[in-house]
Amino acid sequence: MHPILKVITLIFFLNPFLSVNNLYSQSFSPSTINKDTTLNKKRFAIVNTSTLIGLVGSYHFINSAWWADSKKSFHFDGGGPSIKDAFNLGRDAVYAKQLDKFGHFYSGRIISDLYVRAISWSGKTEQQSLLWGGILGTTVNGFVEIKDGYSPTWGFSMYDWLSGSLGSFYPYFQSKSRFLKALDIKYSYYPKYNYYYNFIKRRGNDFFDDYMNATFWFTFNPKRHKPTSIWPKWLGISAGIGVDQTLNNYYINMPGGNADYGKGGYEFYLAPDIDFEGLLPKRPFWKNLGRALNYIKFPTPAIRFSKDSKFMQLHF
Repeated sequence: MHPILKVITLIFFLNPFLSVNNLYSQSFSPSTINKDTTLNKKRFAIVNTSTLIGLVGSYHFINSAWWADSKKSFHFDGGGPSIKDAFNLGRDAVYAKQLDKFGHFYSGRIISDLYVRAISWSGKTEQQSLLWGGILGTTVNGFVEIKDGYSPTWGFSMYDWLSGSLGSFYPYFQSKSRFLKALDIKYSYYPKYNYYYNFIKRRGNDFFDDYMNATFWFTFNPKRHKPTSIWPKWLGISAGIGVDQTLNNYYINMPGGNADYGKGGYEFYLAPDIDFEGLLPKRPFWKNLGRALNYIKFPTPAIRFSKDSKFMQLHF
């Protein structure tokens, strides 16, 4: 399952507490996470119980609404159910030129953020909340991969799970490193190539699988790294990665053979970035909004490095 689709599914099913109630009661920023050591066992139980209920509910939904009669026995993305298959890259080695791994990291980061705030609400300390966010994010990603292991289209991808787990623990790593604290991952999407829509869309797929028009960004804010710097606190520097329209060759043979799997060229980008946490006021609501907006790379001028390198007045 596409990583960003996983995020939407999980946010929908996990519980309204994670996505609505705590959105306004806690800041996304680790610096505002609860530092009180008094654990509210009832709240802690709510977080974990609602997660379990949400996972079970999402399993039954996907099992009945998506897989229906096409469910297969458990298998890894490498093709079979053995440990050897678990680490056999199989189709995973060439799918979307590995751009989906950035997506799994990105989705793990978001899921972890939700849990960090939820665990903080229960009374855990900052470091405890960050660790629990990583553990629960890794668990959720693992559970979704297990479900994928029974699907007719996908399989349990060990590498997808590891990418999502790394993203889930990324907030914890950020708390330990000034450099990482200044480094965010963002996502942007714009249909600049029409091949996916002309060919694949007719088969019932959605834009989540349209990697030709997606870009993942790592953005660095020098002001966050060095607060005494004169660098504007709202301005970041972004390095992006995407794939070009020659990824068409991956889709041409679907659902046929694998002859063209893995073909396609990378696109790299360098662009300025807007850091909304530095731009918006420091009040709780605006902090939350700024943190949420910082998951998205807003359009700016960019330089593209590829077979067709060019300066772009505006890149989405």
